[in-house]
Amino acid sequence: MSALTKGSEMPSSEACRRAGILTTAASCCGVTGETTLTDSAIILLYLTSLGEGNTGSLISTSLLPLFNGLAVIPMAVLAPRFGVRMLVLTSCAISSLGYLAAGTAAWFGGGSAMVLWGLTCAALVQAGFIAGWFPLLNSFLTAENRVSFLGRMRFFHQLCATVFVLLAGWFIGTGNNSGRLQFVVLLAALVFCGRFFCILAVPKFPEERRTGFSGWNDLRQAVSNRSLLRFSIYQFIFNAGSFGIVPLALLYLKKTGLPDNITIIVSGGSFVGMMLGYWFIRDLTARFGEKLTVVFLCILSLPGIAAFYLLRSCPGIAQCILLTVLLGGISFAVAAFSVISSAVVMGCAGKENTSMTMAFGNAFYYGSAGLTRAVISWAAGSAWFEAMKNGFAGSGFGMIFLISGGIMTAALLLAPVFLRPENRP
Repeated sequence: MSALTKGSEMPSSEACRRAGILTTAASCCGVTGETTLTDSAIILLYLTSLGEGNTGSLISTSLLPLFNGLAVIPMAVLAPRFGVRMLVLTSCAISSLGYLAAGTAAWFGGGSAMVLWGLTCAALVQAGFIAGWFPLLNSFLTAENRVSFLGRMRFFHQLCATVFVLLAGWFIGTGNNSGRLQFVVLLAALVFCGRFFCILAVPKFPEERRTGFSGWNDLRQAVSNRSLLRFSIYQFIFNAGSFGIVPLALLYLKKTGLPDNITIIVSGGSFVGMMLGYWFIRDLTARFGEKLTVVFLCILSLPGIAAFYLLRSCPGIAQCILLTVLLGGISFAVAAFSVISSAVVMGCAGKENTSMTMAFGNAFYYGSAGLTRAVISWAAGSAWFEAMKNGFAGSGFGMIFLISGGIMTAALLLAPVFLRPENRP
C-alpha cells in the first residue's frame, strides 16, 4: 500500500521568499544556457560553421521540447520514489555535462556530431528536471500567486537570455569569427551549470515521497482528470501552430546571407516578445480571464504568420525590421500561453500524485512543441522544400507558415470549447 511521507516541516514565509529568489536565479542560469544552445540563432550558426545542413541545424531546436514531452512521464514515476529535489539536482548535473560536451566540441575536434549528441543527452535528462521542477515550485507556491510568480520568474530569465544573446551578437561581430562563436557556446554551457548550485541552496519543503506505488495507476489517475485532459489536448494544438515559427524564421533569415551578428540581433526580437509576454500575462488574465486571453494570443499570432509573405518583396533593412516584429509577436503569444499552461496544470494537481499529474500535462505541452520542430526540421531538409518556387505558398518556407496559420486558426476557434471555467487554477 502506498504511503505518503513528508520531507520536512511546513515552510515559513521567509523560507518561501528565499526559495522564490533562488529558483528565479536557477531559472535565469538554466534558461540563458538552454536558449543559447537550443533555441537561438547562435546554435544554428554554430552547427552550420561545423558543416551541418538544414535538417541537423533545425533538429537541434527540437531536441529539448521533444524529449521533454516523450520522457517526462517515465521520469515522473521516479519522483515519488527519490523525491523531486533529488530528481531535479541529478538531472541538472547530467544535462550540464551534455551541454559542456556540445560547447567544447569545436575545441576538441568533435564536430557537429558531438554537438548533437551532447544536446541529445542534455535534452533527454532534462525531462527529469521538468518532472521535478513544477512539483518543486508547487511546494511553496499558493494558487493565488502562481501566475504572478511564474510570469515574474520567466520575465527575469528571459531578460537574462536576451541580454546574453544580444551581447553575444555584438561580441561575435561580422565576418568569419568562428572562434568567438565557439567561445559564446561554451560560455552558455558554463552559465547553465549555475542552475544546479542555485537549486542546491533552495530550502527543503514537504514533498511527495511514496513507496509501493504503481506508475500505471498514477498515470490512469492523471488521465481521468477531465479538466487536465481537455486542456492538455488544447496545448497540443496551440503549440503545433506556434512553436515552429521562430526557428523557421531564423533559418530563412540565415539563408538571406546577412552577417551572423545581424542574424543574432534580429533573433533578439523573439526574446523581447517573450519578455513582454511574461510581464503582461498577469494583467491580461486578471482582467480578461484565461479563455479570452488565449483567444487574444491566437489572434496575435496570425498577423505574424501572414507577414511572412511580405518578406520576399522587402529590401534588406525593412525585411529585418518586419521579421523582428514577426518574431516578437509570435514569441509574446508563446510565452504568455506557457504561463497559463503551467498555472492550469499546477492547479489540476492534488496533494497526491502531484508529479504524474503535472508530467501528463507537460508531456502534451513539450511533446507538441518538439514534434512540431522535428517535423519542420525534416521538411526543411527535403527536396520539395528547396524545389518549391513561385507557387501559391511561394516557397517551402511559405508552405510551412501557411500550415501554421491554419493550425492557429483552429486553436482560435476551439478555445471556447476546450478552455472552460473549471480549467482555472
